[in-house]
Amino acid sequence: MWLSLSDTSIFILPFLAILYLWSRHRQDPNWTYRQAITTAIIKIGLQKCVTFGFKPSLSLKPGKEKDRFVLVDPALPEAYSGVAIDDYIWPETIGGTWYPNRFTSDTIIPEGHHVVLHFHGGSYILGNGRTRSCRFLANNFLDHTSALYVFCPQYRLSSQSNGRFPAQLQDAISSYSYLIYTLHIPASQIVLSGDSSGAHLVLGLLRYIVQMDNPFILPAPLCNWLFSPWCDVPAAIDTADWIRDPNYKTEYIPACFPAWGARNYLRDLEITGPIEEQVAPIKHPFILPSPMLIVTGGREILLQQHLQLAQAFLKLPDNRDCVELYKEDGVSHDILAIGWITNFPAEAARCAQKAGNFLRLLQSEKPDISK
Repeated sequence: MWLSLSDTSIFILPFLAILYLWSRHRQDPNWTYRQAITTAIIKIGLQKCVTFGFKPSLSLKPGKEKDRFVLVDPALPEAYSGVAIDDYIWPETIGGTWYPNRFTSDTIIPEGHHVVLHFHGGSYILGNGRTRSCRFLANNFLDHTSALYVFCPQYRLSSQSNGRFPAQLQDAISSYSYLIYTLHIPASQIVLSGDSSGAHLVLGLLRYIVQMDNPFILPAPLCNWLFSPWCDVPAAIDTADWIRDPNYKTEYIPACFPAWGARNYLRDLEITGPIEEQVAPIKHPFILPSPMLIVTGGREILLQQHLQLAQAFLKLPDNRDCVELYKEDGVSHDILAIGWITNFPAEAARCAQKAGNFLRLLQSEKPDISK
């Protein structure tokens, strides 16, 4: 009977709770019972978010984060140009959360240590960078890399009235400018990082930095970490390929969720050439201003896209020593962000350790990040 029910139907949960007692019936027989059942619960929960049109609100009040939460004002006007300028969407003040504590302009970062500017995931629909959603990820960075501080901006969500593209790109520009010009953090000590849609945003910001008429306004960061990047937002609107993917059964994201995020993110936007470069980076590789690590999961639905993304960038001669792909076998999408819920803490730690090793290799006397 359970086979006739959708895998996103809430009525299937009691059947799965029993069925998963036998490992051979789990999405992956190597997964634990908790890993299997929580993956199913999240998949159903995200589907219900779409059904009921859940639209989380973003507050600019400190809340439980207290003094770790800060306000980030728009950058100077000259920082926004090209695709970052829109007739209806303007830069706004946003919030952001610091880990483990607040960074101030008089803080000194020792040589060999870094600040991570991390953009959270959530298909541009969910997330806010605050403790509940980003503490696990930030702690992994602090424990396993040379990062002393992590800053997670609360960029605008696409479900907000002012959340269509390029709102998130504007907020990324504001956040990066805040680190460089307000806090006086050298770009050479900043790592750009993002998971899922946040990694998509990192690619957008990197392309923007490369294409700026004045490269001195936003200098390139030391390096970039992309964890399970969303590679093609417009393509997500058609759910057929998502459902047909062989990793669909091991993925906790239902096809309707990224499709919902993509529709809100794009809305009535005319996808011109420069905008497509931003929203579908897999189709438009560019020469990177600094090295990039791509982290994927062996059981996630975007695995093949991540392989294609790495190959696309590596085909450009100037990128041959600047791109590395790491695959964590046996895990689904964005485990560094969600592993605390789905019970993959060791796998999440390994992903962070890989990011730390990637960063350390850049600091070595003979860097060779192609291996």
